[in-house]
Amino acid sequence: MAQLSKDKRDRLILLIIGTIAIVVGLWYGVIRTRRERFEDSKSRRDAVVEKLERARTRINQAAKVQADLESATKKLRAIEETMAPGVDLYSWAIQLLEKARVGHEINIIDVARPSKGEVGLLAQFPYEAANFSVRGAAYYHDFGRFLADFENRFPYFRVQNLLLGASAESPLGAEPSARAAEEKLQFKMEIVTLIRPSQ
Repeated sequence: MAQLSKDKRDRLILLIIGTIAIVVGLWYGVIRTRRERFEDSKSRRDAVVEKLERARTRINQAAKVQADLESATKKLRAIEETMAPGVDLYSWAIQLLEKARVGHEINIIDVARPSKGEVGLLAQFPYEAANFSVRGAAYYHDFGRFLADFENRFPYFRVQNLLLGASAESPLGAEPSARAAEEKLQFKMEIVTLIRPSQ
């Protein structure tokens, strides 16, 4: 290879340095920028695809959600049927206790007039509460069965402030039965129930 003159050699070095500078400039200015934009658009595309898949899943679950909603609405309507109507709470309470008393040896002595009040559970709760007290007399085991059946039959009612005491009746005088040796109890309890909202 022939020796280059100093001037040509300097130009060749400048040309090589310029070419390297242009390639590096292209790499950082164009190719790297394009690659970063490509990666960014790829990640955005992946996010959109994931969002689309979630939307498809929700659309596929829409029928199940609708069926669950209808089922829950039916259950709520069935529960609301056991709730107190907002019209005549006193006669409803008496009829309720008569139905609940069937099959139990229990005497209902007095049913207080129900009073309305706020439930106070949640904000904007659509139900009001009815509170009434019941007095009666029964043998211990009969009352226990009555109370268990009542709470199982009406699980959305709440029995509170239950008081039990000895009955004023004499167990030896009035009843010549096998249960004469047992002592009758008097009970007083408060029942809290929700009032069905007017449609």
